[in-house]
Amino acid sequence: MDKLFQIIFVSLLVLILAVLILVLIYVQDSSQMMSKDNIQEMPVELISVELKEFKISPSEINIKPGNVKFEVKNIGSVAHEFSVFEPGNTIPIVSVKNIENGQSKESNVVMLKEGIYEIGCYLPGHLEAGMKGKLVVGTAASQPSMKSMSNEEIEKAHEENIKAFPAKTEGLGAQWIEPKIVDGVKVFELTAMPIKWEVYPGKFIDSYSYNGQIPGPEIRVKQGDKVKVVLKNNLPESTSIHFHGLDLPFSQDGVPFISQDPVRPGETFEYNFTIIDTPGTFIYHPHLNAEQQVDKGLFGTFIVEGEKNWDVEYTLIPGDGSHGYTLNGKEFPATAPIIVQKDQKVLVRIVNAGSQLHPMHLHGFDFQVIAQDGKPTTAYTRDTITVAPGERYDILFTASKTGIWPFHCHILSHVESEHGMHGMATAVIVQ
Repeated sequence: MDKLFQIIFVSLLVLILAVLILVLIYVQDSSQMMSKDNIQEMPVELISVELKEFKISPSEINIKPGNVKFEVKNIGSVAHEFSVFEPGNTIPIVSVKNIENGQSKESNVVMLKEGIYEIGCYLPGHLEAGMKGKLVVGTAASQPSMKSMSNEEIEKAHEENIKAFPAKTEGLGAQWIEPKIVDGVKVFELTAMPIKWEVYPGKFIDSYSYNGQIPGPEIRVKQGDKVKVVLKNNLPESTSIHFHGLDLPFSQDGVPFISQDPVRPGETFEYNFTIIDTPGTFIYHPHLNAEQQVDKGLFGTFIVEGEKNWDVEYTLIPGDGSHGYTLNGKEFPATAPIIVQKDQKVLVRIVNAGSQLHPMHLHGFDFQVIAQDGKPTTAYTRDTITVAPGERYDILFTASKTGIWPFHCHILSHVESEHGMHGMATAVIVQ
Protein backbone atom coordinates (compact mmCIF):
# COMPACT_ATOMS: atom_id res chain seq x y z
CA MET A 1 0.00 0.00 0.00
CA ASP A 2 2.84 2.35 0.87
CA LYS A 3 4.46 1.58 -2.47
CA LEU A 4 1.23 2.38 -4.33
CA PHE A 5 0.94 5.67 -2.42
CA GLN A 6 4.47 6.59 -3.37
CA ILE A 7 3.76 5.91 -7.04
CA ILE A 8 0.61 8.04 -6.94
CA PHE A 9 2.39 10.86 -5.10
CA VAL A 10 5.29 10.94 -7.54
CA SER A 11 2.90 10.85 -10.49
CA LEU A 12 0.99 13.82 -9.10
CA LEU A 13 4.21 15.79 -8.61
CA VAL A 14 5.27 15.07 -12.20
CA LEU A 15 1.83 16.12 -13.46
CA ILE A 16 1.87 19.34 -11.45
CA LEU A 17 5.40 20.15 -12.69
CA ALA A 18 4.36 19.53 -16.28
CA VAL A 19 1.34 21.81 -15.90
CA LEU A 20 3.54 24.55 -14.41
CA ILE A 21 6.01 24.27 -17.32
CA LEU A 22 3.17 24.51 -19.85
CA VAL A 23 1.74 27.56 -18.11
CA LEU A 24 5.16 29.23 -18.05
CA ILE A 25 5.67 28.59 -21.78
CA TYR A 26 2.21 29.96 -22.57
CA VAL A 27 2.77 33.10 -20.54
CA GLN A 28 6.17 33.71 -22.18
CA ASP A 29 4.82 33.21 -25.70
CA SER A 30 1.84 35.45 -24.97
CA SER A 31 4.16 38.14 -23.63
CA GLN A 32 6.32 37.98 -26.76
CA MET A 33 3.29 38.13 -29.03
CA MET A 34 1.91 41.10 -27.12
CA SER A 35 5.30 42.82 -27.38
CA LYS A 36 5.42 42.29 -31.16
CA ASP A 37 1.85 43.40 -31.54
CA ASN A 38 2.54 46.53 -29.52
CA ILE A 39 5.53 47.41 -31.75
CA GLN A 40 3.52 46.78 -34.87
CA GLU A 41 0.59 48.77 -33.55
CA MET A 42 2.72 51.77 -32.55
CA PRO A 43 1.88 54.74 -34.77
CA VAL A 44 4.31 55.54 -37.60
CA GLU A 45 5.05 59.19 -38.24
CA LEU A 46 5.46 59.95 -41.95
CA ILE A 47 8.02 62.69 -42.64
CA SER A 48 8.00 64.27 -46.09
CA VAL A 49 11.34 65.49 -47.42
CA GLU A 50 12.11 67.24 -50.72
CA LEU A 51 15.50 67.20 -52.45
CA LYS A 52 16.86 69.49 -55.13
CA GLU A 53 20.18 71.03 -56.11
CA PHE A 54 21.48 71.78 -53.51
CA LYS A 55 18.96 71.86 -50.73
CA ILE A 56 17.00 69.59 -48.40
CA SER A 57 13.58 70.80 -47.26
CA PRO A 58 13.00 70.90 -44.39
CA SER A 59 16.63 71.32 -43.39
CA GLU A 60 15.74 70.87 -39.71
CA ILE A 61 13.18 68.26 -38.64
CA ASN A 62 11.79 68.03 -35.10
CA ILE A 63 9.86 64.92 -34.05
CA LYS A 64 9.01 62.89 -30.97
CA PRO A 65 10.71 59.53 -30.33
CA GLY A 66 9.01 56.59 -32.01
CA ASN A 67 8.50 54.90 -35.34
CA VAL A 68 9.30 57.04 -38.37
CA LYS A 69 9.11 56.58 -42.12
CA PHE A 70 10.54 59.08 -44.61
CA GLU A 71 8.83 59.92 -47.89
CA VAL A 72 11.55 61.46 -50.05
CA LYS A 73 10.75 63.34 -53.28
CA ASN A 74 13.37 64.54 -55.74
CA ILE A 75 12.20 67.83 -57.28
CA GLY A 76 15.63 68.59 -58.74
CA SER A 77 17.11 67.86 -62.14
CA VAL A 78 19.59 65.10 -61.21
CA ALA A 79 19.56 61.94 -59.09
CA HIS A 80 19.94 62.29 -55.32
CA GLU A 81 19.92 60.12 -52.22
CA PHE A 82 18.79 60.62 -48.62
CA SER A 83 20.53 59.27 -45.53
CA VAL A 84 20.18 59.62 -41.77
CA PHE A 85 23.22 59.09 -39.53
CA GLU A 86 23.66 58.91 -35.79
CA PRO A 87 26.53 61.21 -34.74
CA GLY A 88 29.86 59.42 -34.96
CA ASN A 89 28.52 56.46 -36.97
CA THR A 90 29.56 55.77 -40.55
CA ILE A 91 26.65 53.43 -41.35
CA PRO A 92 23.32 55.19 -41.98
CA ILE A 93 20.23 54.11 -40.07
CA VAL A 94 18.13 55.31 -43.02
CA SER A 95 19.32 55.15 -46.63
CA VAL A 96 17.18 55.90 -49.68
CA LYS A 97 19.33 55.69 -52.82
CA ASN A 98 18.99 56.37 -56.54
CA ILE A 99 16.08 58.81 -56.38
CA GLU A 100 15.76 60.07 -59.96
CA ASN A 101 14.41 63.53 -60.76
CA GLY A 102 10.64 63.62 -60.31
CA GLN A 103 10.66 60.35 -58.36
CA SER A 104 9.44 59.67 -54.80
CA LYS A 105 10.61 56.83 -52.58
CA GLU A 106 9.79 55.72 -49.04
CA SER A 107 12.25 54.49 -46.44
CA ASN A 108 11.82 51.53 -44.14
CA VAL A 109 10.21 52.19 -40.76
CA VAL A 110 12.85 52.98 -38.17
CA MET A 111 12.54 53.43 -34.39
CA LEU A 112 14.24 56.68 -33.35
CA LYS A 113 15.23 57.49 -29.79
CA GLU A 114 16.03 60.92 -28.39
CA GLY A 115 19.04 62.61 -29.96
CA ILE A 116 20.28 64.77 -32.82
CA TYR A 117 20.83 63.01 -36.16
CA GLU A 118 22.55 64.17 -39.35
CA ILE A 119 20.61 64.12 -42.63
CA GLY A 120 21.91 64.73 -46.13
CA CYS A 121 22.62 63.68 -49.68
CA TYR A 122 26.03 62.06 -49.48
CA LEU A 123 26.75 61.90 -53.21
CA PRO A 124 30.11 63.54 -53.98
CA GLY A 125 29.82 67.30 -53.89
CA HIS A 126 26.15 67.43 -52.90
CA LEU A 127 26.62 67.60 -49.12
CA GLU A 128 29.27 70.31 -49.43
CA ALA A 129 27.00 72.35 -51.71
CA GLY A 130 24.31 72.53 -49.02
CA MET A 131 22.31 69.28 -49.15
CA LYS A 132 22.44 68.64 -45.43
CA GLY A 133 20.49 69.25 -42.25
CA LYS A 134 19.60 67.78 -38.89
CA LEU A 135 16.90 65.65 -37.32
CA VAL A 136 16.07 66.48 -33.70
CA VAL A 137 14.27 63.71 -31.82
CA GLY A 138 12.99 64.71 -28.38
CA THR A 139 9.94 64.46 -26.13
CA ALA A 140 9.32 68.20 -26.46
CA ALA A 141 9.14 68.08 -30.27
CA SER A 142 5.77 68.06 -31.97
CA GLN A 143 5.28 68.66 -35.68
CA PRO A 144 8.10 68.64 -38.24
CA SER A 145 9.45 72.15 -38.66
CA MET A 146 11.47 73.88 -41.36
CA LYS A 147 14.31 76.23 -40.54
CA SER A 148 15.49 78.63 -43.22
CA MET A 149 18.56 80.79 -43.24
CA SER A 150 18.01 84.39 -42.20
CA ASN A 151 18.59 87.19 -44.68
CA GLU A 152 21.79 88.10 -42.83
CA GLU A 153 23.04 84.51 -43.05
CA ILE A 154 22.25 84.36 -46.78
CA GLU A 155 24.06 87.64 -47.44
CA LYS A 156 27.08 86.50 -45.44
CA ALA A 157 27.30 83.17 -47.30
CA HIS A 158 27.11 84.90 -50.69
CA GLU A 159 29.67 87.53 -49.74
CA GLU A 160 32.15 84.94 -48.43
CA ASN A 161 31.93 82.84 -51.61
CA ILE A 162 32.29 85.84 -53.91
CA LYS A 163 35.27 87.23 -52.00
CA ALA A 164 36.98 83.81 -52.13
CA PHE A 165 36.96 83.83 -55.97
CA PRO A 166 39.26 82.69 -57.49
CA ALA A 167 40.16 80.28 -54.70
CA LYS A 168 43.47 78.42 -54.93
CA THR A 169 43.44 74.63 -55.29
CA GLU A 170 45.88 71.94 -56.31
CA GLY A 171 45.99 71.01 -59.99
CA LEU A 172 45.04 72.78 -63.19
CA GLY A 173 43.29 71.03 -66.05
CA ALA A 174 43.06 71.46 -69.83
CA GLN A 175 46.67 72.62 -70.19
CA TRP A 176 48.09 72.64 -73.72
CA ILE A 177 50.36 69.66 -74.35
CA GLU A 178 53.40 70.02 -76.58
CA PRO A 179 53.89 67.09 -78.96
CA LYS A 180 57.12 65.34 -79.77
CA ILE A 181 57.96 65.44 -83.46
CA VAL A 182 59.11 62.03 -84.69
CA ASP A 183 59.75 61.65 -88.46
CA GLY A 184 57.25 64.42 -89.17
CA VAL A 185 54.56 62.92 -86.90
CA LYS A 186 53.15 64.85 -83.93
CA VAL A 187 53.26 62.41 -81.00
CA PHE A 188 51.08 63.09 -77.95
CA GLU A 189 51.52 60.88 -74.87
CA LEU A 190 48.56 60.39 -72.54
CA THR A 191 48.73 58.34 -69.34
CA ALA A 192 45.41 57.37 -67.75
CA MET A 193 45.92 57.22 -63.99
CA PRO A 194 44.03 57.46 -60.68
CA ILE A 195 44.51 60.66 -58.70
CA LYS A 196 42.93 62.68 -55.91
CA TRP A 197 41.62 65.87 -57.50
CA GLU A 198 40.89 69.02 -55.49
CA VAL A 199 37.62 70.43 -56.79
CA TYR A 200 37.51 73.36 -54.38
CA PRO A 201 39.59 74.15 -51.31
CA GLY A 202 39.82 71.08 -49.11
CA LYS A 203 37.48 68.93 -51.22
CA PHE A 204 39.45 66.06 -52.79
CA ILE A 205 37.70 63.47 -54.97
CA ASP A 206 39.03 60.04 -55.97
CA SER A 207 39.31 60.50 -59.72
CA TYR A 208 40.77 59.29 -63.00
CA SER A 209 42.90 61.61 -65.12
CA TYR A 210 45.03 61.95 -68.21
CA ASN A 211 48.54 63.06 -67.22
CA GLY A 212 47.37 63.98 -63.72
CA GLN A 213 44.94 66.74 -64.72
CA ILE A 214 41.17 67.15 -65.11
CA PRO A 215 40.18 67.90 -67.84
CA GLY A 216 43.00 66.15 -69.65
CA PRO A 217 45.61 68.04 -71.67
CA GLU A 218 44.32 70.05 -74.61
CA ILE A 219 45.66 68.58 -77.85
CA ARG A 220 46.22 71.08 -80.68
CA VAL A 221 46.92 70.18 -84.31
CA LYS A 222 46.36 71.54 -87.80
CA GLN A 223 44.64 70.18 -90.89
CA GLY A 224 47.00 67.83 -92.70
CA ASP A 225 49.05 66.92 -89.60
CA LYS A 226 50.06 63.31 -89.08
CA VAL A 227 49.23 62.46 -85.47
CA LYS A 228 50.07 59.66 -83.06
CA VAL A 229 48.38 59.48 -79.64
CA VAL A 230 50.08 57.03 -77.28
CA LEU A 231 47.78 55.86 -74.49
CA LYS A 232 49.37 54.22 -71.46
CA ASN A 233 46.87 52.63 -69.09
CA ASN A 234 47.82 52.94 -65.42
CA LEU A 235 44.22 52.47 -64.29
CA PRO A 236 42.93 49.44 -62.36
CA GLU A 237 40.56 48.71 -65.28
CA SER A 238 40.57 48.54 -69.06
CA THR A 239 39.99 51.66 -71.13
CA SER A 240 40.34 53.22 -74.61
CA ILE A 241 40.18 56.62 -76.32
CA HIS A 242 37.47 57.75 -78.71
CA PHE A 243 38.13 60.98 -80.63
CA HIS A 244 34.65 62.47 -80.56
CA GLY A 245 33.70 64.22 -83.82
CA LEU A 246 36.98 63.70 -85.70
CA ASP A 247 36.89 62.12 -89.16
CA LEU A 248 39.09 59.03 -88.64
CA PRO A 249 39.58 55.54 -90.09
CA PHE A 250 37.42 52.81 -88.52
CA SER A 251 40.44 51.20 -86.88
CA GLN A 252 41.08 54.40 -84.89
CA ASP A 253 37.52 54.91 -83.60
CA GLY A 254 38.42 53.69 -80.11
CA VAL A 255 35.46 51.43 -79.27
CA PRO A 256 36.55 48.12 -77.68
CA PHE A 257 35.22 44.90 -79.24
CA ILE A 258 34.15 46.88 -82.33
CA SER A 259 37.22 48.68 -83.70
CA GLN A 260 39.91 47.52 -81.24
CA ASP A 261 40.66 45.39 -78.20
CA PRO A 262 40.43 47.01 -74.76
CA VAL A 263 43.59 48.66 -73.49
CA ARG A 264 44.05 46.63 -70.32
CA PRO A 265 45.83 47.75 -67.13
CA GLY A 266 49.55 48.15 -67.78
CA GLU A 267 49.16 48.12 -71.57
CA THR A 268 49.97 50.80 -74.13
CA PHE A 269 48.05 51.49 -77.33
CA GLU A 270 48.85 53.80 -80.25
CA TYR A 271 46.31 55.71 -82.33
CA ASN A 272 47.62 56.89 -85.72
CA PHE A 273 45.74 59.15 -88.13
CA THR A 274 45.98 62.19 -90.39
CA ILE A 275 43.88 65.28 -89.65
CA ILE A 276 41.43 65.87 -92.49
CA ASP A 277 38.89 67.95 -90.54
CA THR A 278 38.53 71.68 -91.01
CA PRO A 279 39.47 73.78 -87.98
CA GLY A 280 37.15 73.18 -85.05
CA THR A 281 36.61 71.96 -81.48
CA PHE A 282 36.50 68.24 -80.67
CA ILE A 283 36.70 65.95 -77.61
CA TYR A 284 38.51 62.79 -76.58
CA HIS A 285 37.25 60.35 -73.94
CA PRO A 286 37.05 56.60 -73.18
CA HIS A 287 34.47 54.34 -74.80
CA LEU A 288 34.64 51.53 -72.24
CA ASN A 289 32.70 51.94 -69.00
CA ALA A 290 32.43 55.53 -70.23
CA GLU A 291 29.63 56.48 -67.82
CA GLN A 292 32.00 56.02 -64.89
CA GLN A 293 35.36 56.79 -66.49
CA VAL A 294 34.28 60.10 -68.04
CA ASP A 295 32.47 60.97 -64.82
CA LYS A 296 35.70 60.39 -62.88
CA GLY A 297 37.65 62.78 -65.10
CA LEU A 298 38.76 61.05 -68.31
CA PHE A 299 37.98 63.67 -70.96
CA GLY A 300 39.79 66.41 -72.79
CA THR A 301 39.63 68.71 -75.81
CA PHE A 302 41.14 68.16 -79.24
CA ILE A 303 41.50 71.37 -81.24
CA VAL A 304 42.11 71.60 -84.98
CA GLU A 305 43.62 75.06 -85.37
CA GLY A 306 43.18 77.42 -88.32
CA GLU A 307 43.34 81.11 -89.03
CA LYS A 308 42.45 83.26 -86.02
CA ASN A 309 40.36 86.40 -86.12
CA TRP A 310 40.41 86.87 -82.34
CA ASP A 311 42.91 88.15 -79.80
CA VAL A 312 42.59 85.59 -76.99
CA GLU A 313 40.84 82.28 -76.54
CA TYR A 314 39.67 80.09 -73.68
CA THR A 315 38.23 76.61 -73.40
CA LEU A 316 35.33 76.15 -70.97
CA ILE A 317 34.22 72.60 -70.15
CA PRO A 318 31.06 72.17 -68.05
CA GLY A 319 31.00 68.93 -66.07
CA ASP A 320 28.47 67.29 -63.77
CA GLY A 321 28.55 64.14 -61.69
CA SER A 322 30.93 62.88 -59.04
CA HIS A 323 32.93 66.14 -58.96
CA GLY A 324 29.77 68.24 -58.63
CA TYR A 325 28.93 71.01 -61.07
CA THR A 326 32.25 72.14 -62.48
CA LEU A 327 33.95 74.28 -65.08
CA ASN A 328 37.28 72.80 -66.20
CA GLY A 329 37.21 70.39 -63.27
CA LYS A 330 36.69 73.02 -60.54
CA GLU A 331 33.69 74.29 -58.58
CA PHE A 332 33.16 77.96 -57.81
CA PRO A 333 34.91 79.73 -56.12
CA ALA A 334 37.88 77.66 -57.39
CA THR A 335 37.00 78.13 -61.07
CA ALA A 336 39.48 80.14 -63.15
CA PRO A 337 38.41 83.58 -64.39
CA ILE A 338 38.59 84.57 -68.05
CA ILE A 339 40.90 87.61 -67.97
CA VAL A 340 41.01 89.89 -71.02
CA GLN A 341 41.83 93.46 -71.97
CA LYS A 342 39.20 95.99 -72.97
CA ASP A 343 38.23 95.83 -76.66
CA GLN A 344 39.90 92.47 -77.24
CA LYS A 345 38.04 89.95 -79.37
CA VAL A 346 37.53 86.83 -77.26
CA LEU A 347 36.86 83.28 -78.44
CA VAL A 348 35.42 80.80 -75.93
CA ARG A 349 35.14 77.13 -76.85
CA ILE A 350 32.31 75.61 -74.77
CA VAL A 351 32.45 71.81 -74.54
CA ASN A 352 29.87 69.78 -72.58
CA ALA A 353 31.63 66.74 -71.12
CA GLY A 354 28.78 66.01 -68.69
CA SER A 355 25.47 64.18 -68.95
CA GLN A 356 23.06 67.12 -68.55
CA LEU A 357 21.99 70.17 -70.53
CA HIS A 358 23.74 73.39 -69.53
CA PRO A 359 22.46 76.78 -70.80
CA MET A 360 25.59 78.93 -70.51
CA HIS A 361 24.84 82.63 -69.97
CA LEU A 362 27.29 85.53 -70.23
CA HIS A 363 26.54 88.77 -68.39
CA GLY A 364 27.27 92.09 -70.02
CA PHE A 365 27.78 91.04 -73.64
CA ASP A 366 26.05 89.45 -76.58
CA PHE A 367 28.16 86.92 -78.42
CA GLN A 368 28.28 85.45 -81.90
CA VAL A 369 27.97 81.67 -82.25
CA ILE A 370 30.44 80.92 -85.05
CA ALA A 371 30.78 77.12 -84.91
CA GLN A 372 28.92 74.07 -83.64
CA ASP A 373 30.32 70.55 -83.18
CA GLY A 374 33.58 71.43 -84.88
CA LYS A 375 31.96 72.88 -88.01
CA PRO A 376 31.57 76.56 -88.94
CA THR A 377 28.04 77.91 -88.93
CA THR A 378 26.36 81.09 -90.10
CA ALA A 379 26.95 83.42 -87.16
CA TYR A 380 24.00 84.27 -84.94
CA THR A 381 23.72 86.38 -81.80
CA ARG A 382 22.93 85.10 -78.31
CA ASP A 383 23.65 85.82 -74.65
CA THR A 384 22.77 82.26 -73.60
CA ILE A 385 23.56 79.01 -75.43
CA THR A 386 22.25 75.61 -74.33
CA VAL A 387 24.94 72.96 -74.71
CA ALA A 388 23.82 69.33 -74.74
CA PRO A 389 26.11 66.44 -73.69
CA GLY A 390 28.83 65.95 -76.30
CA GLU A 391 28.12 69.26 -78.06
CA ARG A 392 30.66 72.00 -78.70
CA TYR A 393 30.04 75.66 -79.47
CA ASP A 394 32.59 78.31 -80.39
CA ILE A 395 31.43 81.81 -79.37
CA LEU A 396 33.04 85.17 -80.13
CA PHE A 397 32.52 88.54 -78.45
CA THR A 398 34.25 91.89 -78.06
CA ALA A 399 35.11 92.88 -74.50
CA SER A 400 33.89 96.43 -75.00
CA LYS A 401 33.50 97.48 -71.36
CA THR A 402 35.48 96.91 -68.20
CA GLY A 403 34.06 95.03 -65.24
CA ILE A 404 33.62 91.60 -63.70
CA TRP A 405 30.96 89.79 -65.72
CA PRO A 406 29.60 86.45 -64.44
CA PHE A 407 29.55 83.54 -66.89
CA HIS A 408 27.53 80.58 -65.65
CA CYS A 409 25.03 77.81 -66.28
CA HIS A 410 21.52 79.24 -66.07
CA ILE A 411 19.99 76.20 -64.41
CA LEU A 412 20.22 78.13 -61.17
CA SER A 413 20.45 75.07 -58.94
CA HIS A 414 23.78 74.38 -60.69
CA VAL A 415 25.17 77.74 -59.67
CA GLU A 416 23.49 79.38 -56.70
CA SER A 417 21.59 78.64 -53.48
CA GLU A 418 20.97 80.30 -50.14
CA HIS A 419 24.48 79.12 -49.25
CA GLY A 420 25.94 81.34 -51.97
CA MET A 421 27.32 80.98 -55.47
CA HIS A 422 28.74 77.54 -56.19
CA GLY A 423 29.37 75.02 -58.92
CA MET A 424 29.24 75.99 -62.57
CA ALA A 425 30.18 79.67 -62.45
CA THR A 426 33.13 81.87 -63.35
CA ALA A 427 33.58 85.46 -64.53
CA VAL A 428 34.96 87.37 -67.50
CA ILE A 429 37.24 90.05 -66.05
CA VAL A 430 37.74 92.89 -68.51
CA GLN A 431 40.63 95.14 -67.50
